[in-house]
Amino acid sequence: MVSQMTPSSKCHFLFLAISVFLFQNALTQTTDCLFKNPLCFYNSDILTYLQVLHKNQQYEQMLPYLHGPAIDKLSHKQKIEKLENANFGYQMKRAGVKEISKSEWSLTYSRTIIGTQENFKILCQTHEKVCSVYVDEKTWKLLFQR
Repeated sequence: MVSQMTPSSKCHFLFLAISVFLFQNALTQTTDCLFKNPLCFYNSDILTYLQVLHKNQQYEQMLPYLHGPAIDKLSHKQKIEKLENANFGYQMKRAGVKEISKSEWSLTYSRTIIGTQENFKILCQTHEKVCSVYVDEKTWKLLFQR
């Protein structure tokens, strides 16, 4: 069949075949990465993604991305109530990422609260096959009680 094609048709066929291969490869890489590291949250990062969920009052969807002593000890209802009352509407921007291991990262953010700019760091870890923010009492206050 390919030998009966014109040179132009062969070129179009080859282009189509390569395009399909590249698209499948890109799609596989995107879905393989999603939620597995702190920079793989719908072309964003973990805190920006959590902030969007918080602003849209989707507290239930935030829970898989938070773990640690300040969260794990609470009941499901208490977790939701704690997130509902959290102050998480400030402007922030990721300033740096340091990979500690294949399943642990340190992220530095810059934020502006009442005209004051400051930097802060959080720890992200792979927890139950998903990247999540490690939240102890110090981190909770750093993120949500400003």
